[in-house]
Amino acid sequence: MRVNPAMRTIDISDAVRSMRVHVAELTQKLRRMERALEHQQSRPTQKAVCLALETEFGYELWGQRFTARNGNDALVSILRHFAELAPEFPEQYSRAVKTLGRKRPYVARTVEAVYPGKPGLWKFTEVFAPGWYVGTNESNDKKLDLLRIACQTIGLRFGKDLKVRI
Repeated sequence: MRVNPAMRTIDISDAVRSMRVHVAELTQKLRRMERALEHQQSRPTQKAVCLALETEFGYELWGQRFTARNGNDALVSILRHFAELAPEFPEQYSRAVKTLGRKRPYVARTVEAVYPGKPGLWKFTEVFAPGWYVGTNESNDKKLDLLRIACQTIGLRFGKDLKVRI
C-alpha cells in the first residue's frame, strides 16, 4: 500500500492483489474439500446415518451425519476426515493444539511423544493420519476443545459446519 502525500490518496492495489491471491488459494482448498466429501459420500461402505436424539455419540459434517461408538471414535473419525481433506492438516493441527498449554502434546508423531514416560497410556492413542497420533485418554470436554481447534485449523465453523455429540 502506497500513500501519495501530495494527493492524500492511498494506492491499495497491492492489498487488493494480495487478497485476490488469498481468495484464490481458499477457493482451491474449498474445491479439494468438496471433491473429497463427494468421494466419501459415493463410497458404499460409508456409515452415514441420522443423529437421532437417542443416539448418544456422533457428528454431522456439512450436513452428512455419522455415528460413533464413543467420544474417542468421534474425535479420531473427524480428525481422519480433516486429514483426508487437507494433507497439511496434521502438521498445522499439531502446532495449533500446543496453545492448550500442556506439558505434553495432544498430537505427535509417536505414541511415546503423546504420553511421554507413561507406557501404560500408549494404548490410548490412535492414528488419524499416516505418522500422526492423537491421545484419547481425555475428557469429552477436552475432546470438544480439540475439535474446536481442529475446525479453526481447517477453516470450518464448529457448531455449524461440524456438529458433534459426545
